[in-house]
Amino acid sequence: MGEFLVIFAVTCLILGLLIAAMYFGRPPIYQVTREEALKLLNQLLLGTLKEVKWLIFIGHPILADPQLNDLRLQCAAIEQAAENGDMISFTVGAKRYDKVGLKQIESVLDELEMLMLKTPVFKEF
Repeated sequence: MGEFLVIFAVTCLILGLLIAAMYFGRPPIYQVTREEALKLLNQLLLGTLKEVKWLIFIGHPILADPQLNDLRLQCAAIEQAAENGDMISFTVGAKRYDKVGLKQIESVLDELEMLMLKTPVFKEF
């Protein structure tokens, strides 16, 4: 009976710590900065981006930056158009899209560069 109480107490302690960690811990959040998105789009145009990174980028909302999220939605629309075969198609080579798709990605990249130029730079002291 004494062994049961010790095992029960240790199990309750471990479960209590686990519950506290889950309650006070914060969930993992995928946040992409504009610089990271710029690098990602450039890699996509060059054909060096891995498919998983691209799918994660277009599949997760960016809550901290609404303008960047709008650009992400444009990229998701390009991906959807390629899946449906609407004037854009996937390629077999290193690049993900055909010329039409890459041209649309370039326009998104240009929008992102303009957005980055217009964004004021500040430093907190």
